Amino acid sequence: MKKILKQVLLIGAVLAVLALAGCDDDKGPMESAGEKIDKAAEKTGEAVEVAAEKTGSAVKGAAKKTGEVVGGAVEKTGEAIKGDTKKTSDANTPKP
Repeated sequence: MKKILKQVLLIGAVLAVLALAGCDDDKGPMESAGEKIDKAAEKTGEAVEVAAEKTGSAVKGAAKKTGEVVGGAVEKTGEAIKGDTKKTSDANTPKP
């Protein structure tokens, strides 16, 4: 019985040492690499967000400018049509 008790205590001691060794705070190469990958992914995500915001602002600005240019062109075209319509109307009106 003492022999079995000694074996159980020995196994328990070995398991305790292994458990404590598993709690080591030193980072292995795989853990360090994983952390670097996490940081790189986070930085990439932030860069994509900033780029998307800048692109969105640029697109809005370009759309606004395009709208202004098109609006001005439509206004000028409308004025030209009115002028041509008046000329045509005047030309078709009999003079007394």
